[in-house]
Amino acid sequence: MVPRILHTSDLQLGMTRRFFDVQAQARYTDDQFGALRSLASIANQANCDAVVIAGDVFDAVQPRRSVVSRAVEALNEFQVPVFLLPGNHDPNSPEAIWTSWDLPSRLSSQVTVLRDSTVHSLANGQLEIVGAPWTSRRPDRDLVAETLAGLEPPPQGTVRLLVGHGGVDAINPDPTNQNLIRLDQVEDAIERGIIHYLALGDRHSSLEIGRTGRVWYSGAPLMTDFREDVDSTNCALLVDVDVAAIDIASVKVGQWCFLREEIEMSGMDLLDAIRARLTFQGDRSRTALRFVITGTLNVAEQAELDEMLDQANDTFASVRLSEDHCNIALIVDEADLAKLVIGGYGDAVVTELAGLATGTPPNEDAVLALRTLYRLVGGSE
Repeated sequence: MVPRILHTSDLQLGMTRRFFDVQAQARYTDDQFGALRSLASIANQANCDAVVIAGDVFDAVQPRRSVVSRAVEALNEFQVPVFLLPGNHDPNSPEAIWTSWDLPSRLSSQVTVLRDSTVHSLANGQLEIVGAPWTSRRPDRDLVAETLAGLEPPPQGTVRLLVGHGGVDAINPDPTNQNLIRLDQVEDAIERGIIHYLALGDRHSSLEIGRTGRVWYSGAPLMTDFREDVDSTNCALLVDVDVAAIDIASVKVGQWCFLREEIEMSGMDLLDAIRARLTFQGDRSRTALRFVITGTLNVAEQAELDEMLDQANDTFASVRLSEDHCNIALIVDEADLAKLVIGGYGDAVVTELAGLATGTPPNEDAVLALRTLYRLVGGSE
């Protein structure tokens, strides 16, 4: 019978997103542990021989106690062997979670932390699992290559999986990064029968690497960031692997979407484009939108945009303008100034703010003051 493994990674339990409010963050945190329970259900129903979590089980070296307790409860629901690999977020360093909070004694016998490169045999000797754990946040060597160097071929007919974490030189060429995984060494080990599959974590979107069909990033079971591909995250991989063949199937796990929308327009065309994006028909409570905008708006249009985003945040998990990549030029026209007549000294202040807001570079405090003033005096009505 061909061994079947559920390959996942990068749960990053306890992760917080600064653009979430309290309610959205609580929902996301609950869904992180829900994803772990879904993985247990998938593994049990699919008759997996093992589950491998290829790094970053936790988001921090020392997560909060409540995060650890909820993780223990969820991990102990697995009815098949589960192997946890320390990654860059939760390395097997002296102060790490793996030896604190009484974690080892609280985990069931089905759960194994891959704290070294011990070879673990299961499925009556038909399957071996070995890890290349991180021992610090910035190792100075290729940990996968180091593990491979200490391995001999497995017994005939035995399938061996190596669990690793980190970037691969073939897709992240960086000569200064000493811990990059060297793909040529991995493929050589596969061709020589040292390993039959490399289960990788660190990249949050699933991806096949190289030419063998036996090196994969699983992707994260719950989407975590706007940089990820929504079509290849929120998933895990079911891997049927033996010496001669391999079959990979992606299975859906999470429901979250982080969408980055780039728009280059001005005036009412820009507002209409944003309004169209906000007609999103999916689960808004589990959708975060980040707009990257290039264009110009007058004060009235900027106030309308502010109101539109405020209302959207009532139903979406988060709707924000990118803090680093937006380029919105504010135009203060006669119609704006006419609606900002306060009287007396206030009119002189408005004129001064308008000059500062449209200067080079624009004064951000002045821009914010004009936008706020416009909404307060009823200009956006």
